Amino acid sequence: MAGSKTGLLNFIVIGTLLAIVLSSYIYHATSIVKEAEDVNKENAVAQFQRVVMLARAQWIKTKQQTVLIYETEFDASGNIQQQKDVAAELYINAKGWPEGLAKGQGKACEYLYTLATLREMTMPSEIVVRDEYLKGHLQCTFYISKKIWFEYNAGSGVVIERSS
Repeated sequence: MAGSKTGLLNFIVIGTLLAIVLSSYIYHATSIVKEAEDVNKENAVAQFQRVVMLARAQWIKTKQQTVLIYETEFDASGNIQQQKDVAAELYINAKGWPEGLAKGQGKACEYLYTLATLREMTMPSEIVVRDEYLKGHLQCTFYISKKIWFEYNAGSGVVIERSS
């Protein structure tokens, strides 16, 4: 009888310890996953800003209504390498900021986002994009989970991250 009480006590103690360890792991793992998601979202916004600035730099150089954005990467010594065989064309407005494929064409914000994140033309389901033309310039609003994630104003070239 004493052996069965000891066995039951061991089972309860070990079970309780496993439950505590498992709940602690879940608590800490979820914060790590959230932090990774936040870093990915911040990186996507930074890449979007990078495409905007690359387009602006090409426009300053050429003063053309359309510019080519080349795939760029850094080599081991920190020098920028451009892949001239991989390029995307962007329409640039009169103020020198990108507005997508052509003036007034729909899904311009989606196109810019795709260039920035190097993803397929289909948007992930949790991201919703609104293209709007205000005062003659493209205004992009990107939503995640029905909350504003970031915005782009092609009248000024400003990219503003809204979510925390």
